[in-house]
Amino acid sequence: MNDSPHADDTSAAQKREWHDAAAEALGRVNGALELQAALLALMLPAGSQRAARAWQAENETVPSAPALLAHTGHLPANARLPWFEQLLSRMRRQPLPARQALLEATRRVMQARGSVRPIDRLHWLAMRQRLGGNAAVKVKSAASVEISQLADEMLQAIASYTAFLSRMVPTDAVDASTPTAGAAWYATVMAPWQERDKLPAYQAPDADALVSALHELQVLAWMQRPVLVRGWLDAAVAHSLHRRLGDGAADALRLSCTLLDSPVPPALARHFTEAVKETR
Repeated sequence: MNDSPHADDTSAAQKREWHDAAAEALGRVNGALELQAALLALMLPAGSQRAARAWQAENETVPSAPALLAHTGHLPANARLPWFEQLLSRMRRQPLPARQALLEATRRVMQARGSVRPIDRLHWLAMRQRLGGNAAVKVKSAASVEISQLADEMLQAIASYTAFLSRMVPTDAVDASTPTAGAAWYATVMAPWQERDKLPAYQAPDADALVSALHELQVLAWMQRPVLVRGWLDAAVAHSLHRRLGDGAADALRLSCTLLDSPVPPALARHFTEAVKETR
């Protein structure tokens, strides 16, 4: 064991050096194949050999792929999603066949483990939304309606999507020894509707129901979406150990902001180390 007073400083300095090198390398990535390699690397689950082999198969013709994989591995957890978003924005400028190839490759890598993680589904939905050029959806709910007074159909969508998020939020629960941490968070989020006669039961949706719920939430009025997001975030912080949001929960909430086209609350934004801004 090294008891040198400079041991931790050296470790921190090395991590900072790796982070800076990764940021410099990713800042230069612009070609479609390199963008695909980096984006897929940022989604890889830690320790999954099957996913790693699938990633390698998808990128075996990209000479820079191993270096990009190493660089993404040196990013701190709270910097990975900001880099994912920035590289995805660059990929959006690529021709349609390249974007379609990325979506197909992403599906294969996601499924390589035999099961798709909840966070993978959010990454996938965000990629489809950003790369597919989806038409703007028409807002259905009136902005003057209090969120607690939304119609039953919208309440069902909120309950379904919130139940899905409860598989990731909170990541580090106050009482992580129990399997009910997500259910407790869900109950806190749904508290404004407790008096409703038709409050939906706590039940995580399947893939089709998740997409249906998301589509319904995307037609919330613009002013109602941030209210919903703040409800998710406040409850997540309240149920997190030491009131500190975990990386997994933060990623799930930030991706949800993207999917709802809602601003990221400042308290959530502060969790992340942003990617180096692009210069035009």
